[in-house]
Amino acid sequence: MNRQAVEKQVNIFRKRVRLLLIERGALFGASAGMTFSAVLAALSCRFDVLINYPLWTAVPLAGAAGGFLYGLLRPLDDLAVAALTDKRANLRERLSTALALSRQSDAATAHESDVLRALINDAVERASKLDAGRVFPHKFGLPHAAFGVGTLLFAAAIVLPVCPAIQSENRRAEVRVMKREGAKLVRIAKEIRREAGSKQAEMQKLAARLEELGRKIESGRMSKKQAMLKAHRLTKEIRERQDQLAKAHGATKPMDRAAADIRKASEQLAKEMAAKLAADKNIPFEQAMKQLPHNTKLAKLAEKPGTLSPEEQNALEKMLAKFAAPGSTIRIPPELAAAFAKLLSNEDYRQAIKLLQALAKKLNLPTDTSKITPADREALRKQLEALAKALKNTELDKLAKALLDNARKLAAMSPEELEKLVKELEQMRRMKRWLAKAKGG
Repeated sequence: MNRQAVEKQVNIFRKRVRLLLIERGALFGASAGMTFSAVLAALSCRFDVLINYPLWTAVPLAGAAGGFLYGLLRPLDDLAVAALTDKRANLRERLSTALALSRQSDAATAHESDVLRALINDAVERASKLDAGRVFPHKFGLPHAAFGVGTLLFAAAIVLPVCPAIQSENRRAEVRVMKREGAKLVRIAKEIRREAGSKQAEMQKLAARLEELGRKIESGRMSKKQAMLKAHRLTKEIRERQDQLAKAHGATKPMDRAAADIRKASEQLAKEMAAKLAADKNIPFEQAMKQLPHNTKLAKLAEKPGTLSPEEQNALEKMLAKFAAPGSTIRIPPELAAAFAKLLSNEDYRQAIKLLQALAKKLNLPTDTSKITPADREALRKQLEALAKALKNTELDKLAKALLDNARKLAAMSPEELEKLVKELEQMRRMKRWLAKAKGG
């Protein structure tokens, strides 16, 4: 019982010492971590690869955790704790002597055992009256000072390089621009990541790098030269990735070139139609050209440079819908294919494909049930073929393949298949726009 009593008292003081050691270790570890993070933060103004706020935060936390474990697991001798308690509480080595004697063997005499018992009881009685918190008080010392210095260094390394008060006017202007452009890159990266989906791993990686670069630029810690260099390199990779994406979808030909090809094909078709009409009616070629069906408004919209306004797009849709109507007897003009190309280049995929399917169905009707004349049927067939050839190897390559199959594949498509085709085209359009924005940002 005597031995258990003295060890119980020593254990109370040992727990207090352990708590103080844990605090000391955690403070020193956190101080070392914050000092190291302060160095990283200071160097990040020169080396942008070090701009990493989560890392700067994790290092002090890891240091504190390491110091905590060191204080928790550090060997702590009971006899050393008892001796330190004797010294601090002025027990004149009573507790340490009692602990040492209580651990000796029971080979002593009965008289010596009474003496031993009396020594131990006296030490336990005196120790029980002590408060461990007063014997080993919590004091602000070197660990706390180190922690305070580390905190100041860490805060200074983060705040001072981006503090407007100590920056020149030119630097402040640069930082404002970089913050705006960095935020723009982050938004674009998030949109790309959301739309790319899990299947496009390369695009996800590109979006992650773009977002990381945007956040670094937005932090205002990078120099203008660094930001421009990094943006240029990533822009080059984005351009290469855009080319790969386009090739994967068969899009190696820009839409403006396709539109030019369709206009040439329409002019050639008009000449062929006029030549045939001149031969059939035995009239001059110029007169036959004038007798061809022509829609001035349709041709004007089809040849308009740039993007159509919403009103112009709506007007073009209505005009094309008249030609696609099942019971329509309107003659097919040579500029019909160019008008569809304009509608597609204006990214009105849904309506354009819907009207093209209606024309394809109209073309596939038996001759005896169709209200379209043989001449117009041939003109429509040739225009759809010209449109398909012009769209081949563009971003609308899938639509071109459907049209090249004598329009039968397009005419036979279910509403679900059409919707899937439209969504694929719209996704490619969004991806193209975001990549273009990223290159511009």
